[in-house]
Amino acid sequence: MRIAMVGAGAIGGMFGARFARAGAEVVLYDRDEAHVAAIAANGLTVELPGEDPVTLRLPAFANVEAIGTVDLAVVLVDCAATRDAALVAREVIGKDGFALTVQNGIGNVEALVEVLGAARVIAGSTMNSAARLGPGRVAHTHLGKSVLGELDGRASERLERLAALFDRGGLPVSTTDNIMGHVWQKFVLNTALNPVCAITRLRPGEVAESASASALVRDILREVLAVVAAEKIDLPDPDPTESILAHAVGRMNKPSMLQHVEQGRRTEIAALNGALLPIAERHGIPCPTNRTITQLVEAIQGRPVT
Repeated sequence: MRIAMVGAGAIGGMFGARFARAGAEVVLYDRDEAHVAAIAANGLTVELPGEDPVTLRLPAFANVEAIGTVDLAVVLVDCAATRDAALVAREVIGKDGFALTVQNGIGNVEALVEVLGAARVIAGSTMNSAARLGPGRVAHTHLGKSVLGELDGRASERLERLAALFDRGGLPVSTTDNIMGHVWQKFVLNTALNPVCAITRLRPGEVAESASASALVRDILREVLAVVAAEKIDLPDPDPTESILAHAVGRMNKPSMLQHVEQGRRTEIAALNGALLPIAERHGIPCPTNRTITQLVEAIQGRPVT
């Protein structure tokens, strides 16, 4: 299988390295020219849990034309860039090719479907996390489970092949006939923890230890779950508040939103708490906590760190 990682930053670089070690032919694409140049010159160095760092010589490009035709385009860009990434995927996937997203937030699957059509998209949700250490260097900071599924819920041969690739790459994986429920489940988790970490600079385990931060998480979730119920989303865990706080206990990784704030970059808040607001408004559900948390993250994102 020939795979283009459309977005080869922290999580994209890590998945790309895992897929390459599983025997796939992997091409990295990223708009960060310094990152691409470092990989082209010295390879992609990946720190994996429980292993010594490994350096893989993988083709890396900042221009779409150099990618060539692929069987699979894995879209792992910031949510604001998903539509652009979908256009890249459309250029490079072959006749029987398809795209996969395991991005955070809602709206990414829909953006890919709008450009590619539902038949050429598989969705996923992942509990893996990663961090950029510098140009050409990433770390796999938490090894977690991924869930994959066809949008129409069917079992398919390509879904089985994709799950087998994850498995060979040392990535725990399962398939489901309710993938959008899992996408929303991860959305709920991220709306609760990511912005609280970004604003307070606490890590998830520290949020769980703080009575005030945990209370804020509960306030966020009360509103989010009201919207989920109004949308009639079938969550695998229909009342996840306690499991989310339990999930945070002892986890000292930096969520991507905290990393982005520290790096002076824009965050995915628009695809998380910000994306909740128009849906809530459509249902007449007040979300003052999520509106405030969105405004706070928007106020601090993209600013140089001093």
